[in-house]
Amino acid sequence: MKKSVLDSALKQASRELCVNYRTVEEIYRSYWKFIHDTISDLPLRTEELDNIDSLTTNFNIPFIGKLYTNKDRIQKYKNQLNYYNHVRNQKDKTNRLPSTGD
Repeated sequence: MKKSVLDSALKQASRELCVNYRTVEEIYRSYWKFIHDTISDLPLRTEELDNIDSLTTNFNIPFIGKLYTNKDRIQKYKNQLNYYNHVRNQKDKTNRLPSTGD
């Protein structure tokens, strides 16, 4: 069974820092949980998108880069999601079997 990149990186950090593997894993997960919770608390509803430029929440993640969004990216994502749902609903309607009337 192959080891994942994340698992091997956590094991290496555990060895180098002389810290228990579970502790290293909890620290890593808490980092991403903080980002998730912070983003989840933002007012990102459609009617509030006009105010998104006033939000200064972004994260600079080492070796990855800056994680942020803006109004245009959110609107583009929502439009893509609406289009996907529309196409899926149309496909579901055409794939239904006609009722037998029993």
